Amino acid sequence: MATVPGTQPRLSASARHLTRRFTYGHNGRLEADVLRFPSVSAWFEAQLSPGPDPVADAVLAWLPRLSDSPATASANNRAGTYGGWQYGSDLVKYSLARRVVATNQVHEMMTDFWSNLLHIPVGEDSSFPWRMDYDTTAIRPHALGTYRALLRAAVTHPSMSGYLSNHRNTGKQINENLGRELLELYTVGRTAGYTEDDVRASARLLTGFTVATGKDYAAGYDPSRHHVGPVTVMGRTFVNADADGRAELHAYLDWLATRPQTAARIARRLCVRFVSDDPPQSIVDAVAATYLTSGTDIKACLRTLVGHDAFRASALKKARTPAEDVLATQRACDIVPTGAGPDSLVNSFPWYCSWTGQALFSWPRPDGSPEQSDTYLSPARMLRSWTVRSWMANTSGKLTKATRPAVRDLIPPVWPLRLEDLVHHQSVMMTGHRASAETVAAAGTLIDPKVNARTHVLDKSWQRETSHLGWLITLVRTAILSSPEAMLR
Repeated sequence: MATVPGTQPRLSASARHLTRRFTYGHNGRLEADVLRFPSVSAWFEAQLSPGPDPVADAVLAWLPRLSDSPATASANNRAGTYGGWQYGSDLVKYSLARRVVATNQVHEMMTDFWSNLLHIPVGEDSSFPWRMDYDTTAIRPHALGTYRALLRAAVTHPSMSGYLSNHRNTGKQINENLGRELLELYTVGRTAGYTEDDVRASARLLTGFTVATGKDYAAGYDPSRHHVGPVTVMGRTFVNADADGRAELHAYLDWLATRPQTAARIARRLCVRFVSDDPPQSIVDAVAATYLTSGTDIKACLRTLVGHDAFRASALKKARTPAEDVLATQRACDIVPTGAGPDSLVNSFPWYCSWTGQALFSWPRPDGSPEQSDTYLSPARMLRSWTVRSWMANTSGKLTKATRPAVRDLIPPVWPLRLEDLVHHQSVMMTGHRASAETVAAAGTLIDPKVNARTHVLDKSWQRETSHLGWLITLVRTAILSSPEAMLR
């Protein structure tokens, strides 16, 4: 029997692995984008130096409140016309929608990664008016730059000062919060052996930044609040002689960013996200070495990571988090949001994520959501994820401000058609690879426990009965989306 068009993968196994790890899921647009390049390595290299992404950038217009100034956001919150939690909810919707529609998928993935490492929850009282600006000026522009520059931008940002109380940190009254997290979470880590004196010294170098929390949230730097005088952290002394201590602070942050302990922590976190929950030490060491020799260059680290044997050997050994699962399912079904507002598809994204176990930007501690897959693999999560996937697989459900392909465009133009070939066709379309024998059998069972999907043949009567065909496609897609291979990265 001749091969049915669309039932064989168009991307190589290595390309499918790389795109599963560094994008929010397969669809036809991603496949076409990869195939424009002579190799998946060339595609990845282009992704590391992304150009404009107008479709993703246009999402901001759907949520115009995110363009409010901090003063306006604060006034709206005080007046009760638009609360901090609403600004936070809009940022979550914006971020999720961008990840669905973006062409620059690696940039979106790395923005997510660094937002989680340098975590600031949305809607938090002392930081929410600046939280969108934190995303657009601190995290996103540096997501594929150097960690040294990213650390500077994040630690000195008003949203970080508000969240970790650095606006209360003065030369006369030290607040240790940001100074401690800078050492513990963002750079060298507790195993580096720093002391409480080091934490206080770290906080002294951070004095001077101001945020008018609870008022207009105006932010700046007040030299009169800065601690002046020599400061020693982990054996390194900073002269810190000027009232404006920002230059000395930048030297301190650069020094922390280039510590071997920082390199090891950043490398391990990257490998946990992109390789496995327990990555081999060999790849962690390789990425850490590149981090140091390249001057903390993030692109160089990613090149080392994807070129390592441990990365190539890790295919389908990492599960998607609930949020990644929701986005990958949207992309697999080619459901494209076109706006926000009441009853829009975009409004459902945050709920889908939180209901299945991961409320975006809501982790209650500054250490960010766990990167390990097994954190999220509870029976409740599995059942709820299956339910959400079945909703998204529905070819006839109502969509508001979103589009999906017509049923007639989802099937190969071949009649008669074996059910097995239809399952493979849908699997290649949605995941990039053929369905496993178990998935083929599961699709047949969903349709009719008596049907053998390998031998059952569909004739042209299915093509004429559009509603019946839509029901069939929905069941096939549900089986594919809930298969282990669809859930794994």
